[in-house]
Amino acid sequence: SLPEAKMQPDYYRLLASQDWISGIEIPYPGDVAEHATWLCRQISPNWDFNTITAIPGTMQNMGGDPLFGLASPDDDGRVAALQFVKRIAEGVKQMSDLSGRSLIRKVQLHSAPTKVANKEALESSLEDILQLDWFGAEIVVEHCDRYIPGQTPEKGFLQLSDEIEVCKKLGLKIHINWGRSVVEGRDARLALEHINECVRSGVLAGVFFSGAGPYDTQYGYSWIDGHLPAACDEPASLLSAEAINECSQAAIGGGAEYVGAKICVPVQSTLSTRLNMIKHIYESTSKEEKK
Repeated sequence: SLPEAKMQPDYYRLLASQDWISGIEIPYPGDVAEHATWLCRQISPNWDFNTITAIPGTMQNMGGDPLFGLASPDDDGRVAALQFVKRIAEGVKQMSDLSGRSLIRKVQLHSAPTKVANKEALESSLEDILQLDWFGAEIVVEHCDRYIPGQTPEKGFLQLSDEIEVCKKLGLKIHINWGRSVVEGRDARLALEHINECVRSGVLAGVFFSGAGPYDTQYGYSWIDGHLPAACDEPASLLSAEAINECSQAAIGGGAEYVGAKICVPVQSTLSTRLNMIKHIYESTSKEEKK
């Protein structure tokens, strides 16, 4: 959204006033590419855990080229994805220069494209990416729903075990999005299984809580990767307080550096309503995380 949107600066100030928030997830390209100076002014000096996600640009590029992706078996598609990631690195540098500090802690990359993603291609891409200067940021691989024959994918990227294998080899870690794992398995338990699988392998970076569910809602069709709120704010969401508590406990106990929330809200929501919907997720995280 454009910085002219009246509520945005007020919302950033409201978020910055909360002592339980230590940073935001920033979509790429978005304001990083288009309004970096403005964006850096909105990021609180107290926020030391800002992240960038490459999923918006990844999906936009796949719309024009279905073979675009870091895990693409097609050389042109993989090279295009590497060029895209180099632009993210340039954005990280620009934000660091503008703010006078290492502003971004994590950059989430993805094992696109749909259906044909290849773990060897992902490994080659990440080897190249690790040669770039990330100005204090660390690369993580965000797991999205894997391709399952006979099931319409939301992303349809690599299976988690392949991503773990590549990350262990390269010394990288994995970011789990609760909703994306649930969309993959059509089952709320799969998110916990994915967290535990990463913990056992020593590669869990962190967990973001994003809802999903089996029914059509104002956020979209059934099993959409639509970032539904928690169940207390959207009854069709499988993201219950119990699930949040159990998964955050497993994650933090297993060495995760962070937990976060990534949700959509009804369009006309007030700023306080938006904040409260995020806070409902925070309040359901484990006591271990909050001490």
